[in-house]
Amino acid sequence: MALIIGMTTAYAHTGVVHGTLVCRVSLPDTLSSDSLQMFYRQIDRLSVFDLKKVRESYIYKNRTQPSDQNKRILLYVEERLKIAK
Repeated sequence: MALIIGMTTAYAHTGVVHGTLVCRVSLPDTLSSDSLQMFYRQIDRLSVFDLKKVRESYIYKNRTQPSDQNKRILLYVEERLKIAK
């Protein structure tokens, strides 16, 4: 099942794996600055568990598809994790 986060270009997938709710945020390769700000607001709403998953995803994405935008998103997620802990 897909859950619209409020943007036309970013969306989250939710599902149940072995009785545990899984949330994955997916984005296209590049976002406009407005869409990026909206994505940051969505990151602000994530739990610590979901922030860790997004962080792992962007660490991998930075290895496979390095870009300035992916690096900025990873840094933002890491800062949110520091605040959330």
